[in-house]
Amino acid sequence: MIRTPCAPVTAPTSSKDMSNLRILPLALALALPAVAQDDAKPKHDLKFAFKPGTVANQVMTQDMTMTMSMGPQDMVTTMSMSMFQTYTVKSVNDNKASIEQKVTRVKATMDNPMQQIEYDSDEEGSDPGMLEGLADLVDQKMELKLSDRGAVSDVKAPEDVAGPGGVDLEGALSQIIVSLPEEPVAIGDTWTVNQKVPMGQMGESATEVTYKLISVDDAVIVLDQTLNLNASDMEAPQGMEIASAKANGRYTIDRRTGLPKTYNLDMTVTMEGQMDMAMEVKVTMKPAPKVEKAPVTGPKKGAGEVDDTPKKDAPKKEGGK
Repeated sequence: MIRTPCAPVTAPTSSKDMSNLRILPLALALALPAVAQDDAKPKHDLKFAFKPGTVANQVMTQDMTMTMSMGPQDMVTTMSMSMFQTYTVKSVNDNKASIEQKVTRVKATMDNPMQQIEYDSDEEGSDPGMLEGLADLVDQKMELKLSDRGAVSDVKAPEDVAGPGGVDLEGALSQIIVSLPEEPVAIGDTWTVNQKVPMGQMGESATEVTYKLISVDDAVIVLDQTLNLNASDMEAPQGMEIASAKANGRYTIDRRTGLPKTYNLDMTVTMEGQMDMAMEVKVTMKPAPKVEKAPVTGPKKGAGEVDDTPKKDAPKKEGGK
């Protein structure tokens, strides 16, 4: 029988060797709890907890600043639009909520060297100017079904309300609805979904949207959002091309409605060509301010009336005459 020679095993002969042997088990002992702790992070099965009858009054505001480099000077256009909306959870069936959205008020301002607009649908005689499509939004309703993980179906949207200066209600709603993961996730975990993001006059962008779980409790889910916008999908003005497009935001989602309680999104788009152009957009969503009731004015009840009811004599104090 042929024996294969093996390297001889030698015992540690120096204090340095002994020290290394002592350090190795210690390092392993310190590393193992860290790995175990990471594996033990609690995971959350993220779902909406719809509550029939819930009504949320929200205002979504979009602020835009567009800067065009035209020769020695820049032309700056600013625009702000606020859309006041009421969301109502009409019913819940098979983990799907029937939700109604109604636009109750629209405000808009626009300022550039050629035109200024200030419009409020609540003010009689207010002129939307070139933003005339905004006036058509008021009192419009949209209905949809939303699953407890954010899948949208059975959308019933009004037709022909996204004319000049108007807003695509279905597109606007798609920006604020979140797709929750099918598998449980821990705080700090991320997941990615592919969706079409409406970009107004620039069309749509096939976008990778990555969400990160920040916190969760019985009432709300807080998420960070990063959008990897596909600039090649966007339609730039003639003679120009999209150089870059990026966006990120944060949601605080009301689990009773499946919709944001608060939302903040920052987007930047730059274009190059016959002239350079930069567009900065900030979208926010928050609860609408409560409408204070007007104080009751006029005479108090009973004022000016004579009380002829006979009055009893007041009792005399003890010890009086």
